[in-house]
Amino acid sequence: MGSYISNLQARQIAKARIGRLLLTLSMAFGSSLIGAQSSAGPSIVPEDIAYTPKTTAADDKSNDVVVGTAELPGTTSPATASTHPDQLPATETTQYRGNNLCPDHSGTHINLQKSVTITRFLRIAPQSSNAGNLFAVESEVPALIRTQLSTNLQSISPNVLAFGFADPTSNETQLKQQAQKIARQARTQFVLSGTVDDMNMSAPDTTYNPNLYRQAANLFHDVTTIKKFDKRTRIMNLSVQLRDGFTGELLFNKQFSASGIWNIREPIGFDSPAFYKTHYGKQVTLLTEKISREIAQVIHCQPFMASIDSQPGQTQILLHGGANNGLHAGDTLSLYQVVVVGSNTEYQVNETRLVKRDSRLQLSEVYPSHSIAQVEGGSYLNGHYLAVGE
Repeated sequence: MGSYISNLQARQIAKARIGRLLLTLSMAFGSSLIGAQSSAGPSIVPEDIAYTPKTTAADDKSNDVVVGTAELPGTTSPATASTHPDQLPATETTQYRGNNLCPDHSGTHINLQKSVTITRFLRIAPQSSNAGNLFAVESEVPALIRTQLSTNLQSISPNVLAFGFADPTSNETQLKQQAQKIARQARTQFVLSGTVDDMNMSAPDTTYNPNLYRQAANLFHDVTTIKKFDKRTRIMNLSVQLRDGFTGELLFNKQFSASGIWNIREPIGFDSPAFYKTHYGKQVTLLTEKISREIAQVIHCQPFMASIDSQPGQTQILLHGGANNGLHAGDTLSLYQVVVVGSNTEYQVNETRLVKRDSRLQLSEVYPSHSIAQVEGGSYLNGHYLAVGE
């Protein structure tokens, strides 16, 4: 009799445990459904976002290395390239070809002049510039890119800052904020930044402390101008990033690399005519030309954008762009509202979105650096807006 009662109690206890387990599972399943419904519910992000910066394929390969002999589409193949020791293959003489590289961007304002601020580049390995006292690389490389950008594409207006990003190793959110701050201060549409990753020599002693055999070999290379097997090679590794100044979004991110012969023992400096006469200096110049062409292509494929100042209750607004940008009286531009959206996953982190509105701007007065515009339909603007040429 006692054993029967104990077995009955055991079965009752087991049933109770199973009931509690089923209840727990049903509550968990219900909460997951609620979570799924809430995540799929209305978002605070506007659904009519019509503009996102057009990034390049390089963004998916942040450590993509472009060697000086790399070939670009439409260039001469290495087999038919010039073999002059002071020149890279014909890929480095490729000319910018214009709008045919942006088939999905056929707006009437494609050739409006866009502004870009180039920051000072930072040296990641400062000691690698010691040979030759090439410390001015931080300012000279941006200056070279600025000059070549102006040459490659007349619709780009670049300027160079005397300072760079506070910390290029910051997280993505901080880098976006730095780019937005620089763009606001400089009143530019894009921000180009970069780092000098390495300028080391492969074998410094071959230049600065050669033995008798190496002295003879160096003399042979200098007299014959034959660069093959010359051990006095030096590299230039650069990382370049282009960001949209209004949103901080990354548009272009790529690593570039080149090498040349460094046979100068004197501290000539990076910003001297003597540096650009060296084989290494010529390769660095060709590398910055390649960088400027790729950056020019990315900028060319982006629409023209400019800030506007508006007062509540007034239909007349001030546009930070004018005849210097290619604008004319009577031109019409799209209106995008700048919306700052809080992150759903990070504390005190915001994202800047550009939301297209139905109204358009018509320019009534155009001056060199600014314009006066009217909102079509006599609407009022409340908030922060951009004028966009599409």
